[in-house]
Amino acid sequence: MINRRKAVLGVSAGLAQAALLSSTALAGGHKANEGEKIRAFELGDQKGVETLRISERPMPVPGPGEALVRVHASSINARDFGIVAGNFFGRKPPERIPLAEGAGEIVALGDGVKGFSKGNRVTVNHLPDWEDGLWDVKYYGRDIGNTMDGWLADYVLMPSQALVKLPRGVSYETAATLASSGLTAWQGLFEVRPIKPGDIVLTLGTGGVSIWGLLLAKAAGATVVITSSSDEKLARTRELGADITINYKKNPEWAKEVYEKTDGHGADLILETVGRVNIDQSMPAAASAGVVVLLGTRPSPDTGPLMKDLFMRNLTLRAISVGSTRMFRDLVDFIDDNNLEPVISETFAFDQTKQAFAHMNTPGRMGKVIIKHT
Repeated sequence: MINRRKAVLGVSAGLAQAALLSSTALAGGHKANEGEKIRAFELGDQKGVETLRISERPMPVPGPGEALVRVHASSINARDFGIVAGNFFGRKPPERIPLAEGAGEIVALGDGVKGFSKGNRVTVNHLPDWEDGLWDVKYYGRDIGNTMDGWLADYVLMPSQALVKLPRGVSYETAATLASSGLTAWQGLFEVRPIKPGDIVLTLGTGGVSIWGLLLAKAAGATVVITSSSDEKLARTRELGADITINYKKNPEWAKEVYEKTDGHGADLILETVGRVNIDQSMPAAASAGVVVLLGTRPSPDTGPLMKDLFMRNLTLRAISVGSTRMFRDLVDFIDDNNLEPVISETFAFDQTKQAFAHMNTPGRMGKVIIKHT
């Protein structure tokens, strides 16, 4: 006759072992060593880059609908300076991990995740609740690197509905420039009013959105006009394919120059990266029935823009916020099909993150700043 106590202990041990196997398998995922730690940069006191702090954390475990991603690369955007300084829509919890853009490899999946598996190379839409369809302001509620943890760690948990698989031809470094800069340019060029071969596109400055706008628009067959206050940067954009370059510092009436150099046509679509303070300067550069896509978030002017060209030229003025996950997947496919690569200014190691932020302010810098995690 079997000893009752031994039988109960045997069943309990079996259940415990099954639970352990289940928790470490995680849909074909990562088996964490006991006590395994990861590195993560946290916002800390939020008085600027100098108060970023590096910490050790337990290895994250994905919950339902989450993926555990081993980060290979991330990149810095202008908004990240506001976040680390506590002045981008308020202060965050000090343990918040920053950065909206990154890419890596799935090492574990939580329950209910479909369409992805261990080993998939991925990036993520930083507004994860916007999967498709029209914009809704509620999508600002969850914002990777802002209202929820971002990419600046060895391993990160990401919402599976926002995952975007990377084709073989799209590197981690390329993918790490897309969630903010690339996707914003994509929506402006291909979703608001899709550009077509022969269209004239004007993009302002040489920041991340503008340079991706140049690369994407040229790949689509458009004529691209770009502005800058630096002749050196304008020369570089011509190497990237820009058809018309204008130094707005040397010519404050640069809108007239756009007209002259486009044979009196103007720009069919303008990526207005400066914001409302610049509308009265960009709209006169637009073609009749053109589109001005408002991207810039700089402070508004003391007086409202006159916008007389809005009516005279029958323009469409449209503000956008990055893009949906469906748009992101279309963007990645387009980049792969056209063998596009970002302009990268410099690459830093993970433990050089503060130096990477400092490099963002280097005079004359052009291109994205990448942080390599592996």
